[in-house]
Amino acid sequence: MDDYFYQSLLLSVAAVALLQLVKLALRPRPRLPPGPWKLPVIGSMHHLVNVLPHRALRDLAAAHGPLMMLRLGETPLVVASSKETARAVLKTHDTNFATRPKLLAGEIVGYDWADILFSPSGDYWRKLRQLCAAEILSPKRVLSFRHIREDEVALKLAEIRAAGPSAPVNLSVMFHSLTNSIVSRAAFGKKRKNAPEFMAAIKAGVGLSSGFSIPDLFPTWTTVLAKITGMKRSLQDIHRTVDSILQEIIDERKAILDEKVKSGAENAEENLVDVLIGLQEKGGFGFHLNNSRIKAIILDMFAGGTGTSASAMEWGMSELMRNPSVMKKLQGQIREAFHGKSVVTEADLQASNLRYLKLVIKEALRLHPPAPLLVPRESIEPCELDGYTIPAKSRVVINAFAIGRDPKYWDDAEEFKPERFEDGGVDFMGSSYEFLPFGSGRRMCPGFNYGLASMELALVGMLYHFDWSLPEGVAEVDMEEAPGLGVRRRSPLMLCATPFVPVVAVSTK
Repeated sequence: MDDYFYQSLLLSVAAVALLQLVKLALRPRPRLPPGPWKLPVIGSMHHLVNVLPHRALRDLAAAHGPLMMLRLGETPLVVASSKETARAVLKTHDTNFATRPKLLAGEIVGYDWADILFSPSGDYWRKLRQLCAAEILSPKRVLSFRHIREDEVALKLAEIRAAGPSAPVNLSVMFHSLTNSIVSRAAFGKKRKNAPEFMAAIKAGVGLSSGFSIPDLFPTWTTVLAKITGMKRSLQDIHRTVDSILQEIIDERKAILDEKVKSGAENAEENLVDVLIGLQEKGGFGFHLNNSRIKAIILDMFAGGTGTSASAMEWGMSELMRNPSVMKKLQGQIREAFHGKSVVTEADLQASNLRYLKLVIKEALRLHPPAPLLVPRESIEPCELDGYTIPAKSRVVINAFAIGRDPKYWDDAEEFKPERFEDGGVDFMGSSYEFLPFGSGRRMCPGFNYGLASMELALVGMLYHFDWSLPEGVAEVDMEEAPGLGVRRRSPLMLCATPFVPVVAVSTK
């Protein structure tokens, strides 16, 4: 009986195992998006070596379709390269793609993903977004820093004038210095002596937060690979630098605010650290705003509001130099609008409503989006997209660069033609999926108005006060892009500025 029992048990186990294998074999496999050929272990990574990722992915999409999947190491990467697939990700399935991958930089430098950019979807992120919309990046707050933008632009214009008409001006350096100064004063109340060290650390941190670093592509081995590659050590060094400077600023501002309270003085000019300290003391928004979260928010301001804005100004000025008819038209309208003024303020800009300026900025952002591959999202659950199955935990990027230059949506797609926006039907508020310089949906960039305000004032000041030309011996503007994900210029933008003296308006009786 014992032999019979064991034989029956063995046969039963074998039968069940066989049935399970048959079931697995017959189970329909999910229909994944197409993609390029893969190698063992590294997957599709070799397709993105020593190339500009946004351009390489556009070329791959031309062969494999507007929704494709690559495997980078262990990580499935879904790339949407059309208006229709972008809408599906950013609108139709926005809830499922509203979280971020947990990148190593966000953990170490971003205070355990406490910032609004990399914070995972959930209750904390929703409340943080509400806080930023209501207090940090509200139209009222952006307007309150108008005098800072005006002061800093005026200083740069004075530097250009002092250089003289024959000396080339490095506008790349100048635009980055301008945006750094504006954000520093808005965030901290003043420009700090250790600002270069702080900005260098942030720049290094941004470079390591792309999601394309080896440790981020092998989640199973992230800890080991981060040590082997030195990435963890680099991020820890960046964190120590940033954290010590931010802590010093918070302590300094708290002491100043405490002194003002004791003396009964009013804090007439609040900077963002002051605002956050006040919110920390009052509470509200449904979560505790500790020092780490304050630091994470300030980090976002610098990471998102300096390099990207400066790059947009660089490309805008580059395109104007390449298109003299556009330059002449815009410059003529600016000088007609502010005829006789020695200084142009933001109030003047708002009163004049320079419509063509806005068209020029839109066109510059179409051809040169600040983040050509929008900040990566991650699928929370499996879902169907354009007839394909997107597995859970897939990383998803929108190729805004490819969509913005697709001849399917744009006539003469590679040409700089601001007039294409004249009908007002396409804007960057997130509802025009063929034009996504700031993204769309729940994860749309919350600070775009902040960056646009600086860009408008700087470009108007430079075009109103100066006539621009290429340095002697330079025949055309080099438009090559630097390696990396930020699409910066490969070479600095060097231009000569001849002062334009506005005719002072004479009142007549």
